Amino acid sequence: MIAIRTTAELDAFRPFVARMSDLPVETNDTRLSYAPALRFPQHATAQQAIEALRQLQPDAHSVYYLFVTDAKDRLVGVVGLRELVTAAPETRLVKLMDRHVQTLPHDADLDAQVDILTDSGLPALPVIDDDGRLVGAIDASDLIAAVEEEATEDMYRLAGVNKDEEIERPLARAAWDRAFWLMINMATAFLAAWVVSSFENVIAQAAILAAFMPVVAGQGGNAGTQTLTFIVRSLALGEVTFTNARHTLARELLIGISNGLIIGLLVGGLGYAWQGSLALGVIVGFAMLGNLFMAALAGVLVPLTLKALRIDPALASSIFVTTVTDVCGFFFFLGLGAMALQMGYL
Repeated sequence: MIAIRTTAELDAFRPFVARMSDLPVETNDTRLSYAPALRFPQHATAQQAIEALRQLQPDAHSVYYLFVTDAKDRLVGVVGLRELVTAAPETRLVKLMDRHVQTLPHDADLDAQVDILTDSGLPALPVIDDDGRLVGAIDASDLIAAVEEEATEDMYRLAGVNKDEEIERPLARAAWDRAFWLMINMATAFLAAWVVSSFENVIAQAAILAAFMPVVAGQGGNAGTQTLTFIVRSLALGEVTFTNARHTLARELLIGISNGLIIGLLVGGLGYAWQGSLALGVIVGFAMLGNLFMAALAGVLVPLTLKALRIDPALASSIFVTTVTDVCGFFFFLGLGAMALQMGYL
C-alpha cells in the first residue's frame, strides 16, 4: 500500500514555519524564532504519517511530537512517536491523539514562555495564535539559548557595556559606548562631591573623618549592587512583580537593617580600636546602618520605578543606586560628625 501518492498529498504534511515578521511586535521583542511544527491532518492514518516523515526527513530536534490539526489548521491534539509507530497502519490520528495539549500563545514574552514550558515538563510545545491555529513550535534548547542571551545582555547593561560588545568590535565604537555611561555616572558623582563640599569645615576640624568616608560609601555601594542584582534578575524571571513589590521591599529592608547592624557594629568597633574614640565608632556605625538601609531601599525602588516607566531596569539602575548610596553615605557620616563636633565629642 502506498501511503503518499501525490505531491499535493505530501504538501498537507509539510512543516509550517512561523516567521517573526508575521507575528505581533511583542513577540519580536523576545528575539526567538519558532521552530518548524510538524502538523498532520486528523483524518490521516498512522502509515501515512510515518511515510510522510520518511519523505520529509525533518530535523531531529523538530520531531518530538506530531501536532494534529483540523481543516482550519486549528490544533486539536498531539501524537507521540511511540504511539505512532506502535499503532495499526490504518488507525486514524484522531483516534491516537491526546486532546489535552499544553500550548504557548504566540504573543507570550520570553519569561512567560520559559514559565509555561518549565511547568509543563515537556521538551517542546506547540505555539498557537488567538484563533487556536498552529503557527509553530518551541523546544527547550531554543528557550535556554534565548535566556542565556538575555542574561548576558542584562549583565552588560548593569555594567554600562553595549550588548554587542566583543573582542572584534571596532575600538572607537566600543570606547564611545562605554564613555557615554561614564559621563552620565560622572554627572551623578558631582552630586556626591557637592555633599562632601558642604561639610568642608567639618572635615577641616576632624580630618580623621575623611579616612572613613570611602568605607561608608563603598559598603553602601556593594550592598546596593547585591540588592539590585537580585531584583533585576527576579524581575526578568517574573518572580518580582508590582503585586508582590511591597513584600519584596519589606524583605530587602529587613536584610539591609540586619546587615547594617552587623557591619555597623564591626566597623564602629574597628574605628574605636584604631583611633580610641568612642564617638567616632558610634558615628561610623550609625552612618553604616543608615546607608545600608538606603542601599536596600534604592536597590528595590529604582528598578521597579524604571520598569513602571517602561525603561529596562538593567540599563540604568546601577547609576542611580550608586548615586543614592554615595550621597546618603556621605551625608549621614559627615552630618553625624558635624553634630558630634557641636556637642564636643570630637
